[in-house]
Amino acid sequence: MSAKASPLVFVLAAVAAAALLGAVAVDRIELVIAAVPLLLFLVRVDARPPAGFALAHALSTDRTTEGDTVAVTITLTARTDLPCIEVLYRLPAMAELASGSNRRVLKLAEGESESWTLEVRFLARGHTRLGRFHYRAWDEAGLSAVEGRYEDLVQVKVYPAAVPIRYLPRPRRTRSSFGNHVSSKLGQGLEPGNLRPYASGDRLRQINWRASLRTGRLYVTEFHEERNADVVILLDTTADIGRQPDSSLDYCVKAAAALATGYLRHRDRVGLITYGGNIQWIRPRTGRRQIETLLEALLPASMAVNYSFQGLDLLPPRVLPPGALVIALSPLIDPRFTKVVANLAGRGFDVLLLALSPLELMKPFVRSSPLDDLAARLWTLNRRATLDALQDIGLPAVEVRPDQPFDAALAPLARAGRPRATRR
Repeated sequence: MSAKASPLVFVLAAVAAAALLGAVAVDRIELVIAAVPLLLFLVRVDARPPAGFALAHALSTDRTTEGDTVAVTITLTARTDLPCIEVLYRLPAMAELASGSNRRVLKLAEGESESWTLEVRFLARGHTRLGRFHYRAWDEAGLSAVEGRYEDLVQVKVYPAAVPIRYLPRPRRTRSSFGNHVSSKLGQGLEPGNLRPYASGDRLRQINWRASLRTGRLYVTEFHEERNADVVILLDTTADIGRQPDSSLDYCVKAAAALATGYLRHRDRVGLITYGGNIQWIRPRTGRRQIETLLEALLPASMAVNYSFQGLDLLPPRVLPPGALVIALSPLIDPRFTKVVANLAGRGFDVLLLALSPLELMKPFVRSSPLDDLAARLWTLNRRATLDALQDIGLPAVEVRPDQPFDAALAPLARAGRPRATRR
């Protein structure tokens, strides 16, 4: 907290000095008489302005998602008389004011309090702290002011936005637990399978009366069992292009959140592996709690630099179950990640690569010139060669553009039954 003179002091001092100089120049006593009250009034500038108050704020929630708003209620309580006080509620870097005002000028008597509400919109995921204030309090004459900072910190968790996905790639292998994926095994389910003659022990509700009346013999309908699957999301954090909240890593994190939420709603077991400076993982599980666990793990995801090559060979089998569907999300910048994906496909895992195109993310930061255009074309050719090499080993790959809806990029995989390779 620091006290200083207000601009009014300098204005009055300039007027008084001009009056005294004018009195000397023109030899008029009236100007001296006019300057004396101003000089006497300026003596009060040494009086310390009162600044006894308490600031507090309350949030409607401490958990939200990108793009949503949080209501903030600020309360100012005066411990002494406050002739004039200005309060500025400081917003974090990745937040903006949605409604209301974060600046307030008040006049309160001792013991009075006033509250106001504003809404803050968060633009990017992460741990954000709210509760930093800047204030300026003037004395009654307005000649001096006290400035300082006040903190009442509250941490807000901003989760990545999980966009609903209609078309999820079907895993090629399922488990023995009940789920929503149609299995090739016949048993109890909802998806009709084969027709066979009636045998002793079959239930009457399984009889296909249309086929039985047509042939004159009893036939029953066999159904496909519905099972769940193991899905592991492999997130590449070795490189990041662009600026938050529209960087390549932010887009991949949003895609990972959408995929995890979609598969967990289908009763699948979903896990997460973050490949970067250090390999971090969450073993596949199911349930609502797993959604919160995965979203918590995606909050601090950031680019990590590591000059050593680390594979996924030493991961516990529970982290990468045999037959799991591995969905890799990457801008394909670091060739080490490409080797990891190819290694997983060679080990027999059902791997699907979603390659984010970083060219659109770089355009706002690169000036248009013949040399830059040539570099962009060479980079595009290099990415196509990488995708062709993955296609040669039979690994399905989809190139996703940032301006393309994520659900539209997955639709060809779900409708066509997972083709060998797809490029968009």
